[in-house]
Amino acid sequence: MSLLSKAKTGTGRSIQVIGFILWLGAGLVTFVWTLYVLFAVFGIWTIFVGLILAPVTYVASIFIVWFSTQQFPLIMLVPYILSFVGMIMVALGGSLAGDD
Repeated sequence: MSLLSKAKTGTGRSIQVIGFILWLGAGLVTFVWTLYVLFAVFGIWTIFVGLILAPVTYVASIFIVWFSTQQFPLIMLVPYILSFVGMIMVALGGSLAGDD
């Protein structure tokens, strides 16, 4: 394995790890924030529904908070967008690292 391919693999894996941490952290903040808003507005049963439908809750979290509170959550856009940036970084790092 040449030095260039080792550097390429290491860089790709580093980008993947950073992207995964960003995706997990920002996604968790977004998801918990949405569950809190659902609980505050509709009650405890919506936490269970939100957990059962977790992927839908995560993807639609901006709209859930927006329609539940009647105002657009500008501050929530930061972790929401960062989570998608993290997903893109994981995919980019995987394509950059290539196969072992």
